[in-house]
Amino acid sequence: VPVLGRVAAGQPILAIENADETVAVDASFLSSGDVFALLVEGDSMVNVGILDGDYVLARHQTTANQGEIIVAIIDGEATVKRYYVDGDGVQLIAENESYSPIVVEPDQEFRIAGKIVSLMRRF
Repeated sequence: VPVLGRVAAGQPILAIENADETVAVDASFLSSGDVFALLVEGDSMVNVGILDGDYVLARHQTTANQGEIIVAIIDGEATVKRYYVDGDGVQLIAENESYSPIVVEPDQEFRIAGKIVSLMRRF
């Protein structure tokens, strides 16, 4: 599986999409579709077990359902958060009470890069 760079589990960081590294993943951990890996930096998703230094595996897709954990790109910066849409627009919610929701403003460039489908941790 190609590692496309780093992703923030905290404040968004610059999205780097270059597959200069790969990680070996047993096929049973993968769902169908085009899957990529990202190295997690930060602690905003600790309450769902996504820790600093983990690799998240994401399926390339541009849509998501309410509450799914996604890789979001906001103004060229990537973050992993829960996805919600309401009357105010898109909100990205951390799984750590120390972090406030990210409210995507209408003038911001926003896209979903993928949905988290698995996680790998090195000890």
